[in-house]
Amino acid sequence: MGMRFRHEVIDPDPPGSHHDITLVADLTGRGLGDIIIGGKEGDVNLFWYENPGWRRHEMASAPQLEAGGVVIDLNRDGRPDVVAGQQIGGNELYWFECPADPCELWTRRTMEDRFVKYHDQALGDIDADGEPEIIFSSQKSGVIGYYDIPPDPTAEPWPRECCHILAESMPDVEGLVVADLFGEGPVLVAGPSLIRPGREAETFAPGWVKTRAAVADLDGDGRLEIVLCEGESHPGRLAVCRLPELEPRVLRDDLFHPHSLAVADFDGDGRPDIFVAEMGLGRNDDPRMFVYRNLGGGEFEEVLIWRGVPTHEAKAVDLTGDGRPDIVGKPYDPERHVDVWFNEAG
Repeated sequence: MGMRFRHEVIDPDPPGSHHDITLVADLTGRGLGDIIIGGKEGDVNLFWYENPGWRRHEMASAPQLEAGGVVIDLNRDGRPDVVAGQQIGGNELYWFECPADPCELWTRRTMEDRFVKYHDQALGDIDADGEPEIIFSSQKSGVIGYYDIPPDPTAEPWPRECCHILAESMPDVEGLVVADLFGEGPVLVAGPSLIRPGREAETFAPGWVKTRAAVADLDGDGRLEIVLCEGESHPGRLAVCRLPELEPRVLRDDLFHPHSLAVADFDGDGRPDIFVAEMGLGRNDDPRMFVYRNLGGGEFEEVLIWRGVPTHEAKAVDLTGDGRPDIVGKPYDPERHVDVWFNEAG
C-alpha cells in the first residue's frame, strides 16, 4: 500500500497558549474519537472538539497544565474522565469528571498535592492485581509511582494509602508505558529505564534524556521492542531497543525536539510502523513528520509524510472509523492551531 496523508487545520485559533496535552476519546458515544487539547495558559485551558465537524467545547480551567494526561472512567459511570497535572512549580494532579452532557463544563478534582511537575501519566495494571492503576512521573520531585483508584474518587486529595512509590531520585523522566516485556509480569518502561515493583530501576539506555517511549512487537518474533526518541533535544535521537540486551539501534540522530512518537500500522500491511514528528518552537522553520515503514525482520524504510507544520505530543488514532490510524496534534509554542492528518493510504 502507498502512504498518503491529507492535512486539515481543524482550529486556526484555539484558546490559550502553550498547548501541551493531546488526547482522544469517544465523549459523545458515536464511536468516533473526539479530540481533547490542554494548555498552560488561558481562562479555559482544557477543551475538546466534537467528531465529526470539530465543533469546540470548553471543558475546564486548571492552572498551568503539563504535557501528558490519560483518559479513564474513574467514577465508573460509563463516561470517560481525564487525568492531567501541573507544570513546573505546580503541586497538583487533577482529574476532570465528565458530566452527563460532555458539552457542559467538567468538574475539576485534586488527586494529589505533594509532588512537583507531573509530566506524563499512563494506565496499566502495574501491580498485577487485575485492576488498572494510574502511573505518574513527577519530574521535579524525581518520583515515579502509581495510584490505586479509591472507592470514592471524589475525595480530595486521594487517600495517601492509594499512592505507591516505585522509584525516587529519578528527575526529568518522560515516557511511561506498562508492558509484560519478559513474560514475567508487568514492567514500567520509564524513559530509558525499566522499573519492576519492589526492585531498583534498571537503566538500559544511558545518556538518553527526556524521552518519549512506545512498545510493540516490531519484528514479529513474539517479543516486544521498545522505541525511544529524545523528545526535548536537538539533535534528538530515535531508536529501537530489542530484547534481550535492549541496546538502542539508532534510526535517526538529527531530529529537532521530536516530542511526538507513536507505533501503529499506517500502511495496512499488518506490521506496526513508527511515527515521529518534530516541534518548531520558533527556531525550526521546516519541521518534519516521518513514518518508519516496517518492512519486517527488523528493517524499516523512512518515509517523509509531511513537512513545514510543527507539532507536539501528536497521537495516532483512527478518527474516521475506516480502520486506518490518522494523526492529531498541535504546536506547543509560538504557533497556535490544532491539526489532523487524515490517513488516505490506498
